[in-house]
Amino acid sequence: MKNVFSPEFLAEYERHQTAPVDATPTGLPTLDRICRDAGGGRGIGRSWFVVLAGVAGFGKSAMALNFASAALNHGESIGLISLEMSAQQVSTRLYALHTGTHLKTLEHGGFNSQSWLETKQKLSGSPPLYVPDTVLGDWKAVVEYTEQCYEAGCRYIILDYLQLCNTGDEDTIYRATQRVVSELRAFGVRKGCTILCLSQFNRTTSSNYENPPRMSGLFGGQIVEASSDLVLLLDHSRAKREGNHTGLTWLLIGKNRHGPTITDGIPIIFDYRTLKISEGNESEEDRWPT
Repeated sequence: MKNVFSPEFLAEYERHQTAPVDATPTGLPTLDRICRDAGGGRGIGRSWFVVLAGVAGFGKSAMALNFASAALNHGESIGLISLEMSAQQVSTRLYALHTGTHLKTLEHGGFNSQSWLETKQKLSGSPPLYVPDTVLGDWKAVVEYTEQCYEAGCRYIILDYLQLCNTGDEDTIYRATQRVVSELRAFGVRKGCTILCLSQFNRTTSSNYENPPRMSGLFGGQIVEASSDLVLLLDHSRAKREGNHTGLTWLLIGKNRHGPTITDGIPIIFDYRTLKISEGNESEEDRWPT
């Protein structure tokens, strides 16, 4: 119990508020700018719980890896838990986007030795990114692995994705999702770790291509929304391809506990050759899907 008007608390408050900002850039300038308070207008604040949602096959894993790439460039060690891809598959995608290498030259079946040599040189000196030795089976294993990553020096944890923390019927998955959200949120606050969790939408939202997604469509119920500092929604209703190698859509800021939301979204460009994601120029009105 603390008296927030006491001299002791006022001194503690001032020390906290004037300490250096400890935030991790996302690689998207507008998103970084609206992350205020502990984010300092520079990125995701330490201890924040962030949810990134999108329909299946729509790029949420690629966006999470782009966030990881930006964090690695900032000097962060990362623990990444993918419950749908092997370590080889994760690495291929991460190596490509982190170095700007064409994905097909690193894939099994199209592997190019010269591209790999250049990629390895670009990866030299990167902070560690840890992945599990095997696929984790349930939410308890996810929490245990998170603790192992923390002990290894990671202060940035990515889970891809929440609804795969347990298999079974829809009610079992729903309850497991709620449990892992509660556990990871508490862990992040207690240990000073940034937590980024990917999420599916419920069936109604996933099948609705007429309207932009809303936070109420997150699979797992209100606890996912309520626990989050940031809720990011990839808009599948306004997506389009541009040529053979480019995809365009909007990243909606459904919730921002530490700054403004952007209901219209941030324009996003997917480069399918490297999986690199960047922020677009909204002023190019004819280019962006509406």
